[in-house]
Amino acid sequence: MKRHLPPLTSLRAFEAAARHASFKRAADELCVTPSSVSHQIQKLEDWLGVQLFQRLNRKVVLTDAGRTYFGTIASAFDEMAAVTGLIRKPMCGETEHQKLKVFANAGFVECWLGPRLSALQAAVPGIQLEVAFGSSVEDYLRGNADVAIHFGRGDWPEYQSAYLRTGYEFPVCSPELLPPGQQMADPSSLAGFQLLHEDDASGWAKWLAYAGVQHPGLRNGPIFHSTQTIFSKVIACEGIALGDDIVAADLLLSGGLIKPVGLVRKSNSSLYFLQFRTEEDLPGLASVRDWLTRELRSHEEETALLRLNEPYPAKQEQSEPTA
Repeated sequence: MKRHLPPLTSLRAFEAAARHASFKRAADELCVTPSSVSHQIQKLEDWLGVQLFQRLNRKVVLTDAGRTYFGTIASAFDEMAAVTGLIRKPMCGETEHQKLKVFANAGFVECWLGPRLSALQAAVPGIQLEVAFGSSVEDYLRGNADVAIHFGRGDWPEYQSAYLRTGYEFPVCSPELLPPGQQMADPSSLAGFQLLHEDDASGWAKWLAYAGVQHPGLRNGPIFHSTQTIFSKVIACEGIALGDDIVAADLLLSGGLIKPVGLVRKSNSSLYFLQFRTEEDLPGLASVRDWLTRELRSHEEETALLRLNEPYPAKQEQSEPTA
């Protein structure tokens, strides 16, 4: 029976662009131009009849359909690469790269690790890092992960884990959402705004319960499965989302988002470095773990103001001194 599949060239362009969250970096990997990558992805979107990426000013973000498609396509490419490596005979003089396969929550990769990936790669010279998305131990095992950067409670006795950091949660919104000079008096002021949810409404439900307030539209706000998509909606003034001092920090420090309510809640889960293989000589493992520990500790110090029980406004330009 003939398989009904899209063009392989378009699939390769999509997989690379989704993995890098960039048409340009995908083009560099595939040795083509960014416009060629864009053309192939548009061709795939036309073939599928759905939009796979949101094209923003300086970046691209997977849509919900794109994230669903990428999960399966990435796994298929991983399986093809693995079986190819098993049967392929190395060419004369060819040396095999040492690889370390790192899985992590998509939001953490998109918003924190991605912008720092070149620094991590520099910390492990000679090691080829392969970064993939996952949200559970089962995802990591299915993806044949070496290590994972995982949010949880540390209760994995069958695996080696190292604590990295705990996040603190709070509402975030666009600095354009509130009129100039206006602030929210307290958490009850959120009732006048739409809430945006990631995966489900449980995050907001826990935060509102912690704050001791109710929101009449708690269950009405849209649900997204991408942290970047939520933040893009927040920046577009389409509602208020929950962020934390890890994944939302860069946007808060740059002024792209603000923390309108002065109340933070310690997350129920923390960030861990999880090791799935017990080989002591797994290349680059210790260096990646040490780099993450060091960088997250430094980042925690840099973001101390975000954990205070007070609003964190967008950066204001200093006014000219009066005579």
